[in-house]
Amino acid sequence: MWMLVFIAWILGIATLGMPEAVWLSKVDVVASVGLSIVFALLLKFQMLKSRMLFWHYLCRSIFLITIFLSAVFYAQTCFEQRLRLVETSTKSADVVVFVSKMDELTENGAKQVLNVYSSKHAQTVHWLARFKTTQLENYASPLKIGQYYRLTGKIRPAHSFAVVGAFDQEKWYLQQDLQANFQVDTIQAISETIAIQQTNAVFIKANQGLWLRINMAIEKQRLAYRNLIAKQPFMQKGLLLALLTGDESLLNPQIQQQFQTLGISHLLAISGPHVLVFAAMLCWLLHRIIIWRCPKLYLKYPKPFVLSVPFLLGVMFYCGFVGFEIPAWRTLITTCILLFGLWLYQRISPIMVLLCSAALMLFFDPFSLWSAGFWLSYGSCLILLRIYQTLQQQPEQVFVNWRQQAWFYCKLAWQSQWKIFIALLPLTLLFFQQVSWLAPFANLFAVPWIGAIIVPLDIIAAILSWFSPRLGLGIYQLVEWNLHALTACLDGLMALSPNALKWIAITPLQLLCVSIGLMILFLPRGVVPKTWAVLCCIPLLLPIKYANEFELKVLDVGQGQAIYLRHQQRHSLIDTGGSYQEQNFGIGKMVLLPFFAQAGISKLDQVILTHLDLDHSGALNHIASEIKIAQLTANENPNLVGRVPFQYCSTGQQFGQGNLSIRVLSPLSHELAQVPTQRNELSCVLYLQYHHAAQKLNILVMGDAGALAEQRILMDYPNLPVDVLILGHHGSRHSSSMAFLTQLKPKIAVASAGFDNRYGHPSREVKQRLAELGIPLYSTAEQGTMTLTMNDVGQLQVQFYRQSKPWLVGFR
Repeated sequence: MWMLVFIAWILGIATLGMPEAVWLSKVDVVASVGLSIVFALLLKFQMLKSRMLFWHYLCRSIFLITIFLSAVFYAQTCFEQRLRLVETSTKSADVVVFVSKMDELTENGAKQVLNVYSSKHAQTVHWLARFKTTQLENYASPLKIGQYYRLTGKIRPAHSFAVVGAFDQEKWYLQQDLQANFQVDTIQAISETIAIQQTNAVFIKANQGLWLRINMAIEKQRLAYRNLIAKQPFMQKGLLLALLTGDESLLNPQIQQQFQTLGISHLLAISGPHVLVFAAMLCWLLHRIIIWRCPKLYLKYPKPFVLSVPFLLGVMFYCGFVGFEIPAWRTLITTCILLFGLWLYQRISPIMVLLCSAALMLFFDPFSLWSAGFWLSYGSCLILLRIYQTLQQQPEQVFVNWRQQAWFYCKLAWQSQWKIFIALLPLTLLFFQQVSWLAPFANLFAVPWIGAIIVPLDIIAAILSWFSPRLGLGIYQLVEWNLHALTACLDGLMALSPNALKWIAITPLQLLCVSIGLMILFLPRGVVPKTWAVLCCIPLLLPIKYANEFELKVLDVGQGQAIYLRHQQRHSLIDTGGSYQEQNFGIGKMVLLPFFAQAGISKLDQVILTHLDLDHSGALNHIASEIKIAQLTANENPNLVGRVPFQYCSTGQQFGQGNLSIRVLSPLSHELAQVPTQRNELSCVLYLQYHHAAQKLNILVMGDAGALAEQRILMDYPNLPVDVLILGHHGSRHSSSMAFLTQLKPKIAVASAGFDNRYGHPSREVKQRLAELGIPLYSTAEQGTMTLTMNDVGQLQVQFYRQSKPWLVGFR
């Protein structure tokens, strides 16, 4: 029964942030109370009719429904409370803050979570402050832990690229309990007395609690370790620090990329094994002291009971030391459950421990459900448990010599890594849309090396540095040598396949089928025939079935343009967006490739670039390296001829097939030689016509073409019907002239622009022109990705991605 209770609670919390759960949360309070009363009455009646199974199961069902509805209400309440505190507009601010956490160094400066007094909400909120490199003192934040400050700067809400599959920054900020970004301009340290005068007693009291002071002491110690390691001439200081405290401030970007490519990024996070290593070392030391000084203690109390308390304290301390990350939280809760069973002489099944641990974690922090770490952490535990159960069913092994024993355990480790890799594949694809086939090989030696040698030495060095800095540095040097050897092995492994990390194009439905197939494979024998797993793979071989024959998406790529076009089974892309740092955090890597992967798109039949400005073509190289492009068209050669067939675009060209046609309206063929000096004005202007059975849909894509190109289009095509106008130059005042808009009179206008962009796109002048003509204007900065389709009767349907997520609606 308890197992079902935990499952019902987890399923209820899983509705967190779902639009469908809003109506349910409004009635589930009354429903829960009513069901509880009915349950109590039925339970009393059941005691009189104990032999009636119907009442028995009815009582259980009502109780589980009550638990589920209570979890839904709890999740929705937490969601609404946290969402209410989120900042939704950019503005200047003058605030009082308290510093309780250390900063994190980045390539462009530093960032630090601050406790901010909010006069609007009369309570404490958390902002992520960002400091420029010029504001840093010795490469660290100028704010000191435990100090009050008065800061001025600019509030900027979290705002991500609202595209399916892309990283959702707003969702991540909610999960981390962060309400805004804050770019700091001026800093003034103030006393607690002044802080009391400028805030209120609630804010001051919240920053004086015992638990907060303990956390601040830990944060100061973590900062001291970073400063100590940063001053040493170690080559692997970033890895050394990350494996000790989870602080990645000193980590080399190349190392991070290497670990990601090899599928071992999870080793950079402080996980359960790190915590257990510290607790086990503490218990071993205490055990040796007891044997040395008072061995009779074990005669009075059993050894497990004596060591269980220091073990729990060790787990709690190290979890706090690394900031209570989700894997560490899971280890702490699981340890508490196991020790609770030990103290009460209760045997708890492993699966019950996992479910109870997950339910408790979601009670303390429902938003951890949104974290990949939650699912991967519990998923890996479940797989390891299944592997352990399989081993228990194997006959006992008899070894002739040590070589045979070593070979058996090496084979066992290899099989376990492949099983974990395959079993976690659906979760990996769900959260990251990419997988490294070298992951099992890298984990095979990296996991035991780091867990059994490097982490223990790192912890010993940190402890010894308290008493003898010289001895501690000596142990740190041993860690450094091990890290050198480890990275050398990883370099050799990467040399086998530098591009081992691959994007996998798979739709959610296909991923679900694969998950069911893998679940069948890992079930105990006899439950379900293993051949059924093959049937689950059939959807991978079938073509994807779409609800509409035609679909056009104006993707939210910030200050740039990228338009995805699908007609039947053909996939095209008009412009790619892009940025100057494409390899680190670019539109291609972070937005377009995840979108293609989740849509199941592994090939683009055509890519058309309106021109080669970076905001329209910057992601092309990265996309071409991961996805096959059948045809590339542009007004200028982007130097991809060796890999992708290329052709120039010019007036008169036509693409498409069937009931979709794409015509090029500009530039003229003899103007192509002038493109390098007039890229914007000579953009490829595209006219798309989709012939529906009842209607025609006409879409005009202007690129960055300005007023001159507009005049010529009006002269050459005076009766051009336009339903949807993709505004030229992102809605710049130099495009979309009044004459152009008046003659075309589109039904809607779309501006592909970035949130709070420095150019002010779409411009005030263009907004005014459209308003005077009664033409609705939509912007990707406000609506996110826009999807255009036609229904069965030929009506234009427009869907906005930001309206599909409750946490994104507030940013409209």
